[in-house]
Amino acid sequence: MKIALVQFEPVFGNSDRNVERLIRLCRQNPADLYVLPELAYTGYQFVSIEETRSLADDLASPRIHAFRAAARDLDAAIVFGFPEVSGGSIYNASLAVLPDGRDYLYRKTHLFYKETLYFSPGDTGFFVFEFRGARIGMAICFDWFFPESFRTLALKGADIIAHCSNLVMPYCQKADFAAAVQNRIFIATVNRVGSEQREEEALTFTGESVLISPRGEYVLRGPVDGEAVLVADINPEDARNKSVNRYNDVLAMRRPGMYSL
Repeated sequence: MKIALVQFEPVFGNSDRNVERLIRLCRQNPADLYVLPELAYTGYQFVSIEETRSLADDLASPRIHAFRAAARDLDAAIVFGFPEVSGGSIYNASLAVLPDGRDYLYRKTHLFYKETLYFSPGDTGFFVFEFRGARIGMAICFDWFFPESFRTLALKGADIIAHCSNLVMPYCQKADFAAAVQNRIFIATVNRVGSEQREEEALTFTGESVLISPRGEYVLRGPVDGEAVLVADINPEDARNKSVNRYNDVLAMRRPGMYSL
């Protein structure tokens, strides 16, 4: 499977133009699976619930349909983050759109910083779907801080975690090494770049999108600054051998009864 990490710098609030640019980057770099950042086409730093709602999309929006059409035209899966409005709630969500018309929606489980002011906690839980022989799980940014997130996806059979991110702390790209090794999975953490100044606060994003193998190899590593599309061929079945050696299996040797408080 050929996987592409699309590291991107959106212009805050310029959603239609950002969608066009993201799809153009995908078209220029053939792959089977594209992973884009968290809140990929809106920008990150909302300053009110009203602003968040004004930039949020439901699953029938023209921008979501544009990604569906691109997945069909590219004959590929695209996973991207966006603010989702559903009923009276707004979620920090990611959506996997597949070329056969299937969609898989994930809502962020662990909200970070001021996201807690504008988004509802995710209610989808973690899950895995299959595409071209690969078992793909989804997570968003701060989910990585909780080891239960990636472990749950591994236990559900994920080969690859599509981890859409807007990282501002410097730890995740290093911590992914441990999570990939401990769970024997591929982790694709796709980050944005650039800075956003909204009202009194500026945030700078750390870039350096990474693809890490089940053995802890940094298959891909993006620049700290600047957009980039990084592409690699992987074998998802490499994530199905959970053995450390002939005596130790990282999942089979778990002892949940010993972990209770």
